Amino acid sequence: MKLLYIGNKLSKHNRGQTVMESLGPDLEREGFTVRYASDKKGLLWRFLDMVGSVLRHARSSDYVLIDTYSTWSFYYVVVTATLCRLYQVPYIPILHGGHLPRRLQQWPRLSRWVFAHAYANVAPSGYLYAVFKPLFSQTIAIPNAIPIQEYTYQPRDTRALHLLWVRSLVSLYHPEMALQVCAALQRHLPCKLTVIGPDPQQRQPGLEALAKQLGISVTFTGKLTKAEWHQRATTSSIFLNTTRADNTPVSVIEAMALGLPVVSTNVGGLPYLITPHETGLLVPSEDVQAMTEAVLQLHRHPEKALQMTEKARAQVEKYDWSVVKEAWIKLLKS
Repeated sequence: MKLLYIGNKLSKHNRGQTVMESLGPDLEREGFTVRYASDKKGLLWRFLDMVGSVLRHARSSDYVLIDTYSTWSFYYVVVTATLCRLYQVPYIPILHGGHLPRRLQQWPRLSRWVFAHAYANVAPSGYLYAVFKPLFSQTIAIPNAIPIQEYTYQPRDTRALHLLWVRSLVSLYHPEMALQVCAALQRHLPCKLTVIGPDPQQRQPGLEALAKQLGISVTFTGKLTKAEWHQRATTSSIFLNTTRADNTPVSVIEAMALGLPVVSTNVGGLPYLITPHETGLLVPSEDVQAMTEAVLQLHRHPEKALQMTEKARAQVEKYDWSVVKEAWIKLLKS
């Protein structure tokens, strides 16, 4: 069975690895033939490559998978979905963008044009499933997958505050908040912060200046391989997720798999992923004080933190590819 996968494949350009770069190879290992578009760096060239790939390969494909985000890339979804409809090729949007519900409200006709005619809309989170299913009946839930055997669970001692933040250094993910939380904690206790992730917007110099101004100890590693950041994580005690909008971030799932207690902003799909005080802690978006107090709560109650991480690990084991692949095979071979 042949698939054409449309999305951003940009890890070779110092960007974070996308779902496309894990799901595609996973499907290949199950016997599917997968073509990809696009790994072009520039927005225009990437868009043209996607359109060209649909024109060349859609009619010889059984399905077209389309990674669907809520920013500018939504427009390549519109174009590629339109071409698929013209060629009468079934297409499957895979819903990722934390702002997609807003997109449905702002562009209702364009959204119906794309999602109402899809073979299926795949929602990796309960958050987007709950929004899309009442509007588009062919929406199904299939979570993002991780190879759970590659994640060694390690109990953490939260009495030592070594915070970890893993994401691209972009405004949407709000790395400044992690620095501000570290500074607030340092008024009470010794605290260190490690920031891991690519810097596509060249924001690291400004973050380094902020760290110096706040007088805190921050290590910026830049982009690391998965194995490298897992190794860095062995010396960390608490994972911070400061995003302003999100769906179901793989980095948070990975942290839960590794045994890191997670403190996250309560946005988008995070409350569908984290059960407060059961598998992690949630705080309001951009609320530095609330996140600081949540970290202090883990510091004061390490036994409770350990219980949360054990439950979190058990939860994310259902995201292993050995489980998730059954839903994909059922969808694509139905």
